[in-house]
Amino acid sequence: MQGTRKRPSQECALASAGLASRQRQLLGQLCKEYQRQLSGVLRHRELIKGYVYGLKTRCGNPTCHCAKPKGGLHAATVLSWSEAGKTRIRSLAAGDQARIRGLAENYRHFRQCRVALTKLHRQVLAAIDRLEQALRLPPPPPVSRGKGKRRR
Repeated sequence: MQGTRKRPSQECALASAGLASRQRQLLGQLCKEYQRQLSGVLRHRELIKGYVYGLKTRCGNPTCHCAKPKGGLHAATVLSWSEAGKTRIRSLAAGDQARIRGLAENYRHFRQCRVALTKLHRQVLAAIDRLEQALRLPPPPPVSRGKGKRRR
């Protein structure tokens, strides 16, 4: 009595089917995460590149208290950003500080989502390549022609 042993080609086909199934599941998970990150990018309406922070400085007026050796410095809240390789700084009015800080935070979140999307995109492409390998069949064997008459 012969056992239910599978032929090597059947085992290969089953392994390929299992790999293809795993790649499809992985692609589904990656697509959900991609959609989540894309929603993070699309939710922002306004952005400002830069960081908001407090700065203490001297004003440059020689008669000001800050010009004295033990005089206190002036405090200012500023927005700092890079433009054409140079750091730019702009003082913020007290009424604009919270809004500008929020817009700068939007920019950081936007950039983080962009980085995550780039990474996910590479993972999706790699999973698609693995799925293709699992699904690809070998080319068919050559057609054998009988000896004798040749077709023209």
